[in-house]
Amino acid sequence: MPDDRTGGYSANPRQTKLILTQDISIVTQFMEGAEMLGTGFQVRRIALPKKDEPNVFQEWWEVRVFDDPHLGSREEFGGE
Repeated sequence: MPDDRTGGYSANPRQTKLILTQDISIVTQFMEGAEMLGTGFQVRRIALPKKDEPNVFQEWWEVRVFDDPHLGSREEFGGE
C-alpha cells in the first residue's frame, strides 16, 4: 500500500506514484496524464480485506505510474 506520509509517492526511484482507489474517474485521470506525458502506466483490479472484517473483501484499482514509458510493460514484471 502507498505510504500516506508521502502522498502515494513510491520509494522505488523508477516508479513515481502508487495509488489505490475505488473511483474509476481517478484511474482515468492518471491514464490520460500518463498518455500526455509519455510515462509508463500499469492498472490492476485487486481485492483487499476490510479493516474490521478480514473475511470481507473490497475491490480496488491499483495504479502505478513510472518515469519511463517502458517500465510498465508486462516483461518488466515477469508477465507473459
